[in-house]
Order: sequence, then C-alpha cells, then structure tokens
Amino acid sequence: MNISIWNDQFWLPENITWNDFSQLEQNGIRLPQIHDLIYVYPLAGILYITRVLFENYIAQPFGRSIGIHDNQSNIKHIDKKSNHYKSSDNKRVKRCTRISPLTKFSESTWRFTFYLGIFLYGVIILKNKIWLWDTRHCWLNYPNHSLTNDVYWYYMMELAFYWSLLFSQFIDVKRKDFWEMFTHHIATISLLSFSYIVNFVRVGALVLVVHDCADYWLECAKMAKYARAQRTCDTMFVIFAVVWFITRLCYYPYKVLYTTTFEEMTILGLFPAYYVFNGLLILLQILHYFWFYLICQVAISACKAGEVTKDQRSDSEESDDEQDIIDGDVDKDK
Repeated sequence: MNISIWNDQFWLPENITWNDFSQLEQNGIRLPQIHDLIYVYPLAGILYITRVLFENYIAQPFGRSIGIHDNQSNIKHIDKKSNHYKSSDNKRVKRCTRISPLTKFSESTWRFTFYLGIFLYGVIILKNKIWLWDTRHCWLNYPNHSLTNDVYWYYMMELAFYWSLLFSQFIDVKRKDFWEMFTHHIATISLLSFSYIVNFVRVGALVLVVHDCADYWLECAKMAKYARAQRTCDTMFVIFAVVWFITRLCYYPYKVLYTTTFEEMTILGLFPAYYVFNGLLILLQILHYFWFYLICQVAISACKAGEVTKDQRSDSEESDDEQDIIDGDVDKDK
C-alpha cells in the first residue's frame, strides 16, 4: 500500500501495521484488499442497467395492471410568435410539467425490491455471527477477522448500490433534500470504503443491516400511494415510522455508536482514524434526526387530514405537479 496515503499510524490502532495484514494473509487468513473496491464500479453499472430493465419490463407493466397510468403532462403550447415570456408564464409552464405516477411507482418498486432483498440477505448472513449479539467481538482479536464470502458480497452489493444512487440522484425525481441525500451517500460510501480497507467489516455490516430495516417499508408505502391504496399506504407508513424510530434512534446510537465509541476505544485504543470513522457515523445520526423530524411532520399532517399526505420532502415544483399526486416521500435511502 502507498504509505503516504495509507499511513499505519493514522489508519490502524497502535502496534498494528499493514505488515500484520500481510502476515495473516500468508497464514491463510482472508482479509479485505483495497483493489477489491475496483469491482464496485462495474457492479454499480450493472445494478443501474438492471434497474432500468426492471422498471421498464417488470415494474411499469405491473403498475399498469393495477391501474396506474402513465399520464405525464406535457408542457402547454406557447405561442411561437411570442419572442419573450412573462415570469408568470414560466411558472405556469413549470407547474404543468411533472413526473408521472407510473414513473415514480416504478422507481419505488425497484427500490422496494432491492431493499427487501438486501435486508433479508443481511439478516440471514448475520444471524449466526457472534458479533451481532456481542459487539465487543467487532474489536476483539483484531485484525485477525477473516473476511467470509457472504460478508464480502454484502459489502460489494451495498457499495455498488450507493454509488449507483449517487449518480442516478441527478436524473431521478428531484427532492427538496437533494443535498442532504448527497451528503448521506458520500458519508456512507466513505464509511463503507474505509471500514472495508482496515477490516472493520464486522461493525460495518451492523451499520448496514440497521439502515436496511426501514427502507422497504417506506417504498411500499409510496407504491401504495401511487396506486391510490390509501389505507395500505397509511399502514405501511406507520410501520416504517416505528421501525425507523427503533432502529435509527434507539439501536443505532445505543448499540452501534456505543461500540464504535467506547468498546473500540477500550479494546483497541485511540488512533487518528478513530475520529474519522466516528465523525462519519455521528454525521449519519444527525441526518437520522433530521429525517425523523420530517417523518413526524408527515405523521402530524396525517392525523389532521386523516391520511398520509404531502410531506416536507415532496418532489420539487420543477419536477412534479404536487396538486395531482401527493406522495409521502420522506426518502432516506439508508
């Protein structure tokens, strides 16, 4: 490894060097390799192509079969003889342009499918891991933590998915919290990449499965909203809010942040990268509080209106006419 970039004293606990990693590999212990991350990029491209095919050939036909129509509005005709437009006309034109319910339904169906699948995979591979139940084993006997195939693929798929989200965010339905989501994706990719390189994959896998718990409930609620199944939408949103509260505001800070802050310090000691990792994890927690605030706003509005209505994260005016299809888009994407 390039010592100027991957300095032992910065990235690794005291008395541990990259040579220790090499020695373990020579003894037959499989450890993460930095070049493994190269494979994430083509995998992200494959995921994006899979998404396009899934939305066009599975999600959209399914949406049409349950009565969701691709009734995207076109920009109203403007007299070509006019050489300039009034600002009010421009605003009116923008409001007439929107993303169709079928397009948004297809996007949510893809995310629901991926989130549910990756969550089930994470639960299956972690349920018998000792460090899921006793988080001290995320650090005990470090760095002698063999990388198993199931955790390897868990990391690769999650990293590829977040890279695909980072790029597709610029072409998907634009949300009001665009930059918050962008920050979230950057923080998550950084955490996954750095934790993989230094073999903190055990605690990294815990962070992933915690974040996967609530995602598919939200996408299911959105699918129901686009399908105008309001009662189902309300039920799914309530489940999503409860799961979010338990996993993001209870388990994550009191279990995951506790082990990365206190148990790691007790077992491995302090080193510079300790502050980098925990800083990114705390940044995610701050975003959790921000999005839970938006969730509460939706819940309060729902209680007043009798149903889940538009929240503070709805599509921007430029991308959607919110008066036609009002959706609950407290979309956290992990």
